[in-house]
Amino acid sequence: MHSFGSMGRGEWAELGFFVFLSLVVIVWCVQYRRQWAPRKSHPPVSQHKIPSWYALPETQLIVLTLPLHLLWEIAQFPLFTVWHEGDWSYILYGLVHCTLGDLLITLSVFWLVALLNQSRYWVTKAALSNIVLFTLMGLGYTIYSEIVNTRIKGTWGYTELMPIIPVVEIGGMPFMQWLLIPPITLLLMRLLVPLKTKTVIFNDDR
Repeated sequence: MHSFGSMGRGEWAELGFFVFLSLVVIVWCVQYRRQWAPRKSHPPVSQHKIPSWYALPETQLIVLTLPLHLLWEIAQFPLFTVWHEGDWSYILYGLVHCTLGDLLITLSVFWLVALLNQSRYWVTKAALSNIVLFTLMGLGYTIYSEIVNTRIKGTWGYTELMPIIPVVEIGGMPFMQWLLIPPITLLLMRLLVPLKTKTVIFNDDR
């Protein structure tokens, strides 16, 4: 992000992918609501046929964490210099780029915890140790990324309004983002999928 000129093909492609991903999230939410909406007469939960892609923990993770990270990025973006130095298209690209990066970090950390637990469905019975590990790994990468991109590469910078975390000397907003959103996401995954539904969704754990 050294240059704040007009967007190139790569930036527009990334923006297009983000729009597509957002549409997938919206479709998922609509279909999920229809699938589990209360009805006067409906078959037991065990008789529902759930499309396989709904059952994927990665899908649920993306659906829940995408709006959280997007809203956080929008809220904190004025604390970065690109907000004041770039034009509207590059600011939009910056938001998309950062949000997609947040999703990639989240999925990578999720898979690492899954590897340690030998199950991609560890979130259904998330022990406190896994929640802490999931949070700390994302936070650790964020600390590394902020140090590299602000002090070494100069990819982005902070304005005077950005609070700074002592010792690590990184922005307080991205630090709090990865301290709060990961455990909140896991909590939402537990709360929004009913206990009886989990048996149906995750009973084929391999």
